[in-house]
Amino acid sequence: MKKILFAAAAVASIGAFAAVPFKLGIAGFTFHKRTLDDALAIMQKADVHYLCVKDFHLPFSATDADIAVFKEKCASYGVTPYGIGPVYVKDVAKLREQFEFAKRLGVGTIVGVPYEPTDEKDTWHKRRGSRKLLLEIDKLVKEFDIKYAIHNHGPDSPEMFPDVEYGWNLINDLDPRIGFCIDVGWEYGSGKDPAETIRNYANRIFDAHIKNFPKGERNGGSIPLPRGKIDLAPVFQAFADIGYEGVCSLEYEVDFQDNLLAVVECIAYERGICDTLKAKPVIETAPECANSLPSDEKSESAEL
Repeated sequence: MKKILFAAAAVASIGAFAAVPFKLGIAGFTFHKRTLDDALAIMQKADVHYLCVKDFHLPFSATDADIAVFKEKCASYGVTPYGIGPVYVKDVAKLREQFEFAKRLGVGTIVGVPYEPTDEKDTWHKRRGSRKLLLEIDKLVKEFDIKYAIHNHGPDSPEMFPDVEYGWNLINDLDPRIGFCIDVGWEYGSGKDPAETIRNYANRIFDAHIKNFPKGERNGGSIPLPRGKIDLAPVFQAFADIGYEGVCSLEYEVDFQDNLLAVVECIAYERGICDTLKAKPVIETAPECANSLPSDEKSESAEL
């Protein structure tokens, strides 16, 4: 009796390096003192192709014609807008406008900070994450099928999503399209291990902002990634391990008018880390016919 053994449809050697599943990009705030043309030129020189758009480069009031011009310009530099934000919002009436804008722009993610002020001056460190707004966002993610990624902001805003865990306590019973844009710097600044957070909330990580803080100083500000206190290699390994397919966007928050070299240094460093990672290979499921016999072999009483 003939016995036929079928191997797996795809085989990966143990320990082999594989391409990481995520992409590298830039958070728009990095360019908040740059024109759009300057920002896109820097991205082109750094060979990075994904941009989270801020409203100073494309306002919510933009017409469809404005959006078409914006996208055409991005494309001419090899850049794809993939999301918008961070967008701070305290008014329920503003939420629909943001979702409609994201739909018109053709992006799948809104990075947002839904909050409520607790004093008349709307003081930053007194703002509070808003469950009321999140309940409205819950309806909108279902209607528009657009993900909403809450941006954490560290201990200086102790009630406005200082870390991912704080946000999770407000959204764990809501639609799974509500999740997080993990700011790696501020997750670290809140005393958490960013890599552990990424693994713990893997299914709700929709975007990521990558920054580093100067050694020997209070957390805050920015420094080129390879020179900071946060060990980013385990962070990128965590993204690879969970199969994160979103964008890891550099958010460089100093030298806004002279940041070309810093951006290039940061992106090169991220690439260097990614080139050393052992990403989990993707094994494709074999087609149904893979374990069936052709008719001529069935006639010979062959078995699997």
